[in-house]
Amino acid sequence: MKQNYLNWAIICPTLLICLVFFAGCRENTSAESKPPEPKRQVTVVPVQKGDLAETLLLTGTLNAAQEVKITSKIPGRVEKVPVEEGTLVKTGDMLIQLEQKELSLAVAQAEAAVATAQAGLTKVLAGTRKEKIEQARAALAQAKANADLSKITFERMAKLLKDKSISRTKYDEAKAHYDAAIAQYNSAQAHLEMEKTGATREDIDIARAQVGLATAALATARRQFQNATINSPIDGVVAHKNVEPGEVVSPPMIPGKALLDIVDIKSLKTMVNISENRIKDVKLGQEAIITLDGFIGETFTRKVSMISPVVDVKSRTFKAEVLISNPGNRLKPGMFARVQLILTKQTDIVRVPIKAITEGEKGKVVFLAVNGMAEVRPVKLGISDGVDVEIISGIKPGEKVIVEGNLGLDHGDKIVLKASP
Repeated sequence: MKQNYLNWAIICPTLLICLVFFAGCRENTSAESKPPEPKRQVTVVPVQKGDLAETLLLTGTLNAAQEVKITSKIPGRVEKVPVEEGTLVKTGDMLIQLEQKELSLAVAQAEAAVATAQAGLTKVLAGTRKEKIEQARAALAQAKANADLSKITFERMAKLLKDKSISRTKYDEAKAHYDAAIAQYNSAQAHLEMEKTGATREDIDIARAQVGLATAALATARRQFQNATINSPIDGVVAHKNVEPGEVVSPPMIPGKALLDIVDIKSLKTMVNISENRIKDVKLGQEAIITLDGFIGETFTRKVSMISPVVDVKSRTFKAEVLISNPGNRLKPGMFARVQLILTKQTDIVRVPIKAITEGEKGKVVFLAVNGMAEVRPVKLGISDGVDVEIISGIKPGEKVIVEGNLGLDHGDKIVLKASP
């Protein structure tokens, strides 16, 4: 019994020492097997110097630089329309022909009226012919003879009435014939004087006025005849056709309603809206870079050609126009356009991708890759084109700036460069 007690007294301390030893070994093994902290994978690019332009990104729609709505100035029936939608036309080409028969007759009548009025004026200006004066003299002589005879008859009747040889009625009849003869004589005498004098100034003015009225009526008839042929006022292409032969047309009662639409697409324009806070940066002649979805990879460099002097009260924006030349008519009205207005340009400046910029405690910062660790660097920014940004101070060319993996990064974090794909 005593011996067993001694044996346990020796064994227990030994077991306790073994347990402590094995526990310590286990802790050391666990500590040594703990994985190291993972490194952040990042992508870097070198800080470079170059040129940079600040741009204003806008959108618009291409429209024809010039569009004309063709209407008829006179009512009439359409005789022919020699164009279709898509037909190229030049200035002066016939677009619509109205019936002209009645208009031609109106011109002929007006020409005859002018000839008649002109002949009347010529007659008035020529004065009275000699034979007219002779006729007036003969009429005056006849009137004098009648007056003399009537006087003799009247004087005899007066004497007979005094002797009470005739009635009062006979006397009155003789007197009436005598008065009429005297009046006819006076009229003949006045007519002869008028024939000798010729036409009055009033007669000449009236004749000239008649010529003027007839001439104006002729000009109107000829203009109506000309209006029956409708020609293109511009070089362009027929965009819409709303008339066919046989239709009766008239001047439009509704503004904008047209028989044909002609557009000039040798040059196009796009209108863009500029906000009030940016209008001060936009100038006439400013460079604009245009891209179109239908022409991937192509850019069209043009200039601002118009800036509205007043703000649109609904949108609170100013309209600006950019003209685009269109050789070969490749571009089409209605296309969606993206417009970059070049506001300012800087040359030989430090620039980095804009995605390298993050927000720090005291402003904008970038992270640089330095000896396997991330180094935070405050920076002062300049202009940006939406892809790159100017760095005024904080970093210098050649340093490696982190552009991917920088979100949530802290100064001193271990980093590893992401392998190129």
